[in-house]
Amino acid sequence: MKIKKRYWVVYLLIGFIIGSVTSGLSFANEVSTVLIVSIDALHPKAIDPKASANIQRLLEQGVYTLDGFSTNPPLTLLSHAAMFSGIGPEKGGRADNTWQSGQPEIKEKTIFNDAKTKGFSTGFFYSKEKLGYLVNQAVDQHKLDSDFSVDNAMAFFKASEQKQFCFLHISGLDRTGPVEGWLSPGYMEELFFIDESIAPLIEMVKSKGSYLILITSDHAGHETIHGSDHPDDAKLPLIMVSDVINLTKYQGIQYRVTQLKPILESVLLPQNNIKIEKVPVK
Repeated sequence: MKIKKRYWVVYLLIGFIIGSVTSGLSFANEVSTVLIVSIDALHPKAIDPKASANIQRLLEQGVYTLDGFSTNPPLTLLSHAAMFSGIGPEKGGRADNTWQSGQPEIKEKTIFNDAKTKGFSTGFFYSKEKLGYLVNQAVDQHKLDSDFSVDNAMAFFKASEQKQFCFLHISGLDRTGPVEGWLSPGYMEELFFIDESIAPLIEMVKSKGSYLILITSDHAGHETIHGSDHPDDAKLPLIMVSDVINLTKYQGIQYRVTQLKPILESVLLPQNNIKIEKVPVK
């Protein structure tokens, strides 16, 4: 049956309207504010309502795994380099845990390159000099500060209303764990302080709307030891919360630090079809 010409005009108009609405919905669901917090040496078992009420609240609001896995060996620079590049030491990623200013920086493209592709301004605020290795041309603002990295992140978000992508590294537990022991009273007290310090930052990011917040770590430890082949040393959490993106497919994933980059690509660059392995939630 032939369709009269005038009906084609109607069909084209309907298609245009549907396409416009769909496009508008897609745009509305885009993330415009990203905060990733890496709490150095955070053991997943330390997260609870008393010691880390704000992190616990994010866990309850979003998706999570408390059975994430670091690099082998589980060390700060190796793990963060794997997070940023998606490449672990066994695949040619960073295998040396020491770095000083003036030495060559990372050559691979990182999560910051992906963020710039999507039009984000980028900030990287860290508390260990060795993480300066991860600063490349895609990082708009960066600063090393062992005591005020949270303040630097807050200043970054205050400075602009455009799309913002921030990676914040917080130390403290990595100093307390080797002295007083992982999950010791002193360790839990330090986590309480860290949790309280990031609360205003979390609220600031949430107030901006269209946000994605991730809380994770690079490694954990046992007794006063870390970086060994003990299973606790490689454990870490991953918590994800967003007000615009449905993250349910990430609940209970078998997470490794090398997956941070593809996860962010999947969320921020949704045209990428990235498969993430799922396992039952523990």
